[in-house]
Amino acid sequence: MPVLRLFQLLAISLTLLFNSCGPRDLSEKTADTAPSISELAIWSDTDTETDESEAPPSIWDITKRHNSFSTFSLLMEVAGLDETLKSEQQITVLAPTEEAFKKLGEGSLVELLKEDNRWILEELLLSHVIPDVHHAEDLNDGETRPTLSGHRLLVKKDPELMLSNATVTTPDISARNGVVHIVDQVILPN
Repeated sequence: MPVLRLFQLLAISLTLLFNSCGPRDLSEKTADTAPSISELAIWSDTDTETDESEAPPSIWDITKRHNSFSTFSLLMEVAGLDETLKSEQQITVLAPTEEAFKKLGEGSLVELLKEDNRWILEELLLSHVIPDVHHAEDLNDGETRPTLSGHRLLVKKDPELMLSNATVTTPDISARNGVVHIVDQVILPN
């Protein structure tokens, strides 16, 4: 029963959060050390040698520390998939923003957090993770890429880079264990 209460508490908290939040500035920080999206993009473009103390953050660090991905990182933790983003396995993550989750509708997150729907939550989240590193320039129009959920994402490049229903708004944020592309939609498994 304690697990059920945890899910209920999280569901209520998320409902309140989404009902009370207005539009946010995407450069808002959760902590003084959390980089803004523009800082992440600029950092990714630099190709300088760094010492151990300046090593790039992991994908988990990027998504966990930044307000723009708080729902995504919270859901990854709830589903027990946060280790996927912390591991040294090289991956590509399509990170939906808070605005992307708002587009799902008011009751969607509550439904996903129900114990009976855990497998749906896991499948949804793993549809945002592609094995190996795929920079924007490596993705060709018309091809598909498999996700860790087993679904394939269709790549479209005309006029913008899209993976299935999601447009990449900020590509190629480098991380120690791969790359993050920020997307404007939650990718729904087909």
